Amino acid sequence: MVERAREGVMNHLATEIPGALVWDVYAGSGILGFECMSRGAKRLVSVDKNAQVAEAIRASAEVLGWEDRVQVLQMDAHRIPSLEPRLPAPDLVFFDPPYSDFENEGPVRSKIWELFISLASLMNPGGCAVAHTPGPTLKEEETEVLPGLECREYGSSALWWWHKKP
Repeated sequence: MVERAREGVMNHLATEIPGALVWDVYAGSGILGFECMSRGAKRLVSVDKNAQVAEAIRASAEVLGWEDRVQVLQMDAHRIPSLEPRLPAPDLVFFDPPYSDFENEGPVRSKIWELFISLASLMNPGGCAVAHTPGPTLKEEETEVLPGLECREYGSSALWWWHKKP
């Protein structure tokens, strides 16, 4: 996610971050989750299936002194909804899958969007889910499932915001 978009996310969620439980799905560098921690989030769950990425996030959490508040799950994100025991419900969900998952309409895109919808439904009331896509690529039939979903463009990428009603 580009710096300008990340700044937009943090500004938009400024009042929701303190005390929040954050899920950073397709965490990559972990920057979004760590930015939330630095702004007062109480706990972070970072999910990425890449072993090197997961280890780097664990190492960063340790350096920052947050190892007891950061949980790193090295796994396919599609397993999250069926985990037992369930993860604690998040207040914020960041969802940043590979752009290639959104580039073409079809089963891959449908599956990834269904995962976002599923994760958003697991949030606590009043929570916010943010999806990062390559531009405003989603179609009306995809977005209408989450009433009130908003899109903000940042260069060649887009952020989709959905606030779960309290």
